[in-house]
Amino acid sequence: MLSTLELRHLVEQSFLPTRCECMVDPTAALTVRFFQGTSNQEMLVVTGISIAPLNNGFAIASLIADLRKELERAGSAPLYLAHYSANT
Repeated sequence: MLSTLELRHLVEQSFLPTRCECMVDPTAALTVRFFQGTSNQEMLVVTGISIAPLNNGFAIASLIADLRKELERAGSAPLYLAHYSANT
């Protein structure tokens, strides 16, 4: 299993050049924030991502794919909030 630091790095790097920030709270839930260009305006916040099932490359790749879909859905909206639930 990856450390939370490694997991955060993988997710954040997957969305470059879009700025992405990941935080893990004390309940082991990941929050991912996406920012628009150089304005630093939040364009998408996804909360409630359990890190427990993210224990292999496929699970992490699936999460990244799901986040990409949410990011596309957010489009040009000023702020879009989503709560993640894995389909496992």
